[in-house]
Amino acid sequence: TMGFFGVDQKSLDYLLQTGRSRETVANVEAYLRAQGMFQLYGATEPEYSGDVMELDLATIEPCVSGPKRPHDRVAVSELPRDFAVGLSTPSTSFKGFNVDKAEQGRAKKFSYKGKDYSLEHGSVVLAAITSCTNTSNPGVMLGAGLLARNARDKGSRCL
Repeated sequence: TMGFFGVDQKSLDYLLQTGRSRETVANVEAYLRAQGMFQLYGATEPEYSGDVMELDLATIEPCVSGPKRPHDRVAVSELPRDFAVGLSTPSTSFKGFNVDKAEQGRAKKFSYKGKDYSLEHGSVVLAAITSCTNTSNPGVMLGAGLLARNARDKGSRCL
């Protein structure tokens, strides 16, 4: 399955904002225009070979992946129930974490930059380092590596 959204001026702006040189962006634009692939709004609709599927974006249900594998889709509307079930399910299950009932309400308190925080099972924390993010920008790739190293040094571990 694949979705295609044409490259437009906003796409070129993104390339500039993420450190690509003006020369590189000009070459990208020239190539796309020569191939008839640059999206000019108000112009004729692009022609595609093969099947074209219309998609009403309002029908898309927000979802997240995981908790252990990126291809395990969970609808956001089902997330609280799905999480609660997985928390006490045996860890041999693909969504199980085998957390004892007595431990499920436990919180870890800590201070960071003068503020007090508390994390417990179910707290939402961004801790993902994904390949598509990394490869689009070398600076982000370096930052992701440093983040991973520092997290490991502070005791984080992969599940």
